[in-house]
Amino acid sequence: MNVKKALLTWLLLVFVYFDYAQDTIKVLQYNLLNYGNNTSYCDQNNNNLDVKNENLRTLFSYITPDIISVNEMVNDDYKATFLLTNVLNSDGRTFYRKAAMTNLSGSDIVNMLYYNSDKFTLDKQEAISTSLRDINVYYLYYNSPDLQTGDTAWITCFVAHLKAGSYSSDAATRDQMTATMMNYIKNHDIDGNVLIMGDFNLYSSSEAAYQNMVNYSVEKYRVYDPVNMPGDWSNNSYYRMYHSQSTHYASDCFAGGGLDDRFDFILISEEIRDGLDKIQYLPNSFKVIGQDGNHFNSALTDAPTNSLYPDYLIQALYKISDHLPVTMKLVVDQTPAMGVRETTVDNNVKISTLVYNEIKVESEDNFTYILLDITGKVVLSGKGERNFSISVNNLSEGLYFLKLENNTKKIVKKVMIVR
Repeated sequence: MNVKKALLTWLLLVFVYFDYAQDTIKVLQYNLLNYGNNTSYCDQNNNNLDVKNENLRTLFSYITPDIISVNEMVNDDYKATFLLTNVLNSDGRTFYRKAAMTNLSGSDIVNMLYYNSDKFTLDKQEAISTSLRDINVYYLYYNSPDLQTGDTAWITCFVAHLKAGSYSSDAATRDQMTATMMNYIKNHDIDGNVLIMGDFNLYSSSEAAYQNMVNYSVEKYRVYDPVNMPGDWSNNSYYRMYHSQSTHYASDCFAGGGLDDRFDFILISEEIRDGLDKIQYLPNSFKVIGQDGNHFNSALTDAPTNSLYPDYLIQALYKISDHLPVTMKLVVDQTPAMGVRETTVDNNVKISTLVYNEIKVESEDNFTYILLDITGKVVLSGKGERNFSISVNNLSEGLYFLKLENNTKKIVKKVMIVR
């Protein structure tokens, strides 16, 4: 009882001094199909940049992402800046910024990252050279209310455009590219909140390139597919809600054949999946924008009328690219602006703080635990041995406080249950 009274007093002090808040951020990945790049089969007649920009304005007025990764940007920083200043920062928007362009691998087309500078700051970036194209690495931090104290959420974005093609040599190149990336992650000890995003040109979850990422030999560096639907994705109607290529049936600059391939991905680290480090994937938020499941092996604009998205958006997507953009939402646990904080968590203890079905505690220690609501009422209690989970299926969404205790440690951590 004394423990409960003491914690209740602490809770009252907390709520005098701060308001808990959370923020939802939107992430978008898009292959722009030779943006500004002219080839023998793709030029200003069948892939006009002005038309592309006009329709991109339509897309970004429909959805305003906070992190945008793109593939197939021409190797020309002027064009990348033009997209920033004349497309993203239009219609009243002024907050987007871009990363620096890299091309260590000497490709005609490159990746690029744009971001909402009201919410994020780009701290640094790196590039991984491969036999085909750079894989880019961007380190972003969230502009937290407590940024001045150094308390914020970090997220590392890897952006890749893997080798296209269905030949075994193409799959081998994809394998080599992701193996290089995962070894880079291990050698630089990059864990925490990680996204790996891009046009991966994968036909099946059994491909070595995919397995390199989701079943990497060192478990702490693995990433996870929020769709969680392994199988042979190509030309398989079972996966039609996740097919992102091709928007066209006839081919010229735009690849043809209709929507029948899942090429575009955003993969997430365990920390993002389980909310272990202030950022969590919002369950069921991964979407292929423009995909209604009714256009398998047909063009995006073919009958029947799209049942999920407005026609003006469908027409715009059809004109921009032979890919559809993919998106997801992440919930950020904002640091309180002032007042009493939770106890500092031991580096060897990880607690999921944004949770859906269960609170996960990763530790080599055993703990007794109590979970309190904002009134100080104990809603759950028990004992956990080493890595353990606490089911919260029967609790309402909202703010709670988890207290862990053993002979040497006392930890209090706020937990937000989201539905």
